[in-house]
Amino acid sequence: MGTKTNTRIDAMVPWHGDFPDASPLFSPIGPQAERFRDFTQWPELSDLQRVLEQLEQPIRLLSGKVLKIVAQDERPEHFEDHYAPRIYFSGELQTRSENWHDFFQYQTWLIFPHAKAAINAIHIPQARMRLENGGDIGRRTPLENMLSLFDEGGAVLLSSDNSLLQLVRDFRWKVLFWQRRDELAEHFECITFGHAMYEKALAPYTGMTANTILLHVAEDYFRLSQAERLAYVDKRLAAIFIAGSSYRSPQDLQPFPILGMPGWDSTNSNESYYENTHYFRPGRRR
Repeated sequence: MGTKTNTRIDAMVPWHGDFPDASPLFSPIGPQAERFRDFTQWPELSDLQRVLEQLEQPIRLLSGKVLKIVAQDERPEHFEDHYAPRIYFSGELQTRSENWHDFFQYQTWLIFPHAKAAINAIHIPQARMRLENGGDIGRRTPLENMLSLFDEGGAVLLSSDNSLLQLVRDFRWKVLFWQRRDELAEHFECITFGHAMYEKALAPYTGMTANTILLHVAEDYFRLSQAERLAYVDKRLAAIFIAGSSYRSPQDLQPFPILGMPGWDSTNSNESYYENTHYFRPGRRR
């Protein structure tokens, strides 16, 4: 339920405000990250809070509380003090200073406020039930594991062409990324959701895999502005999670070798790139 420490990325990659320029993977958070482009040092927590206060509409949890930034505390003593419950009950998003993982967590709240609030709210009764039954707050249910995997390393795949989505389901990566490469620009979009996925993109590596949700959309979706597309995805994800019928366990998420997206790796303009079966695996469902 809490954020994970990743000292490797923070040690390897110092703060630089132009990080969105490195890859199309950062495209969803690009407009929000522009607020910090001119920062020559890490933003302070007060800088993050100031952005929240300047929003036209505050970000609200399903409890009604308004999201706000606070420093990370010591080990929690009560249920309400744990990471996700504290967000829900008080609106307090515990955030570490000079930490890419937490910075991207904050950024994704700005982009996907409805979906993030839905994920947060679903965790609460699940965790409380474990404690009331004498369980361990850290031993999550399959539903919570699915939500955590998506929240950390998720992406959304949208297409107006069902056959492209079926290629993803069938793990036919070379057909998707190479043989139908030109169609992806017109009828297919990958939107990075998980804050850990953004963190990994600071130092990308072959093997980066997203846990994805596939959505069929009408053709006019691709005529919307980026802000309109992100708002659509945010609300649709929130509705899916609240309904609770489509995604119940980690196995319901579709693995996706995200660097296969054209231009998302500087070397994937060659056909041989997609012949690496250690990355582009035949899949579990074939």
